[in-house]
Parts: sequence; structure tokens; C-alpha cells
Amino acid sequence: MTTQQVGRKTGPKPKFHAADVIAAAIELGIDQFTLSGVATKLGIATSAVYRLFDGRDALVDACLAYAARSMFITDCPVASWQEILRDWGKRTWEVCEQFPGLDITLFKFPAAHTHIDAQIRTMVELLMNQGFSKDQALFAIDFVGDSVVASHIGVTAMRAVDDSGKRGLDKAKDRVGADPTFVPDESWISNSPAYEKVEFIIRGLEQELS
Repeated sequence: MTTQQVGRKTGPKPKFHAADVIAAAIELGIDQFTLSGVATKLGIATSAVYRLFDGRDALVDACLAYAARSMFITDCPVASWQEILRDWGKRTWEVCEQFPGLDITLFKFPAAHTHIDAQIRTMVELLMNQGFSKDQALFAIDFVGDSVVASHIGVTAMRAVDDSGKRGLDKAKDRVGADPTFVPDESWISNSPAYEKVEFIIRGLEQELS
């Protein structure tokens, strides 16, 4: 009778799938992951990742597609155009919260918007039904989305903690003078600034459309 070698794995080689690779990349951060880092996390060789994805851009694209699915409109309730834009801003914020690094990637990856084309088409139709031209609808959707994403990037920087345990917000508070124009407070790490910008955009559109 032989004794099995301690620590030696037996049986078939573990399998992995594209979904596993995407999940690992998302966990590492869509803006920061490397293929070698993903491979290490999965316990496989980097070359194995290339069997499913041609390169980092292909995996980023897959991560964006995965994230976009969480933004799908499951129904189209009758709502004011103001509520449609508020909902769009809210869903944009929530998906940025859910997927670390998504915000900066949306600005850096040229084809990011293609994954929400169906969503945008639906919102354009809803807004046009309430008096928007197509150009006005696209502008409003783009303006709200960009404003929320940009706000989230700023909030992420304020939330980030350095090696000493200090948040970006704390550093901002330390740097302000006796009579600062902007006074950093806890709202700077919340969704408040983003939603305030959405309301500002809505008020401007109300004047434009009146």
C-alpha cells in the first residue's frame, strides 16, 4: 500500500471559465487589473487567460458588458422626464459604486458606451415622447451620465486611504486656509454632490424647454 504524497493534488485539472476571469478582474479593479494578476488570483498561468481573451482590452470590454447588465431598465413606467433623468443619474452612481474602477474606465475606454446602447435608445424614446428632440435627449443623457461619473471619480479620491490611514478628504481638510472657497465636509464622500449636479442640469433643461 502506497502513501499519497502530502500536498500533491490528484484528479482532473480544475477548469475555469470566462465568468471566473471577469469576476477576478472586477475584484482587482477594472481600472487596475493586469492579466498576470487575474491569473494569479485564479491560480492559473497567464497564458491560460489568453485562451479566452485576446488581451487586457478584451477583458475590460467583457467587464463593461457585465457591469452594463446591472443597469438594464426592466420596465418603462410612465414618468416625468425629470424623474427619468434622476433615475438615470441614480443608476449611473450605483453601478460605479458596485464596480470599483468602472468610473475612470468609462472615460478612458472608447467603446464603453456601446454596452448601454439599448438603455440609451429607450431613454431617448421616453424623452422624445415628452417633447425633447433627439439631440436634446442625447445631450441630457450624456450630460447627466458624465456629471455623475466625474463626481464619483472625485468622491473615490476623497475616500481613498493612504498608508498612514488618512483619507483624501482628511488631507483636503488639512490643506484649506482660514477662509476657504470650498469647505471640505463629509458630503464630499457621498452621492450628494452628484445628485445636486443632476438637479442643476434638470433646472437648466426646464428653462430651455419652457
